[in-house]
Amino acid sequence: MTTFAIATRDELWVDGARIESRLSHGFAEDVGDRIVADDRFDAELVELCDESIADLRRSIAAEARMRLFASARRIRGMVIREATITTTIGGVSIVGAGELIVPPRRHEWRGQPILWRNGSASVLLHEAIGHAAEHDAAPVDWPSWLSVRDEPPFAIDDCGRDTRAVDLMREPPSTMRRESFRDVPLPRMSNVVVRGSHESTPGDFVEVFLVAGGAYDPLTDEVTIEVAVSSAGPFTLRRTRAEIAASIAGASGDPIRYPGVICSREGQEIVVGSFAPVMVTR
Repeated sequence: MTTFAIATRDELWVDGARIESRLSHGFAEDVGDRIVADDRFDAELVELCDESIADLRRSIAAEARMRLFASARRIRGMVIREATITTTIGGVSIVGAGELIVPPRRHEWRGQPILWRNGSASVLLHEAIGHAAEHDAAPVDWPSWLSVRDEPPFAIDDCGRDTRAVDLMREPPSTMRRESFRDVPLPRMSNVVVRGSHESTPGDFVEVFLVAGGAYDPLTDEVTIEVAVSSAGPFTLRRTRAEIAASIAGASGDPIRYPGVICSREGQEIVVGSFAPVMVTR
């Protein structure tokens, strides 16, 4: 029998005022093929969540919509903490404490090559490779120089099993994760790291700095990326995985952390680390 304890704190701030705060806590025990759960209070885990939220509040900005999320969980005596913050101003995402990124708008996106900056390519491959791996999708022909791995930042998962890094282009995540004590653990990504180096000259291109969100449809094998900030303004990229694989033309530099990724699957929202170098797609 494995006992899992968790506490999460989720806050919404608008124009410098907190308008919503939610605290969730509870225990779950895996007993055979059943999960026995209740909402018992773990004071240490709640305190750790509140500490993380207090750190995130230092980045609260006026005239912004900000979501703060922190969790602390205990399994096999080990405590795992996660925290992230997502921010928008006027519908535009920002990074850091008030650093608004609005590049000059040069032209509309008309399908020309894309230069993915600030680690934003990690969201594209999170959907096209990571979520597809979670759904056991059919393989596609990715560039041989590209590496996309799930590298868990913690030693054990939410079922008390030892974690391991996996190649998401060849197998699904090995880590079982759950949003709350009420949820059934699912094989989920934990920390997606994209690596690779390949020279490419994109010519006339659009620079993408931040995305508003992404989705993978396992029925159509199609990926949708909502670009929030780019040199062409906001736009939507929608392609099949095979089309995305064929479009990947190059990459350079070390993986860059992309902030604020809260991933949803089967109604369960969890924090997923995301890292990628500067990449080019055509």
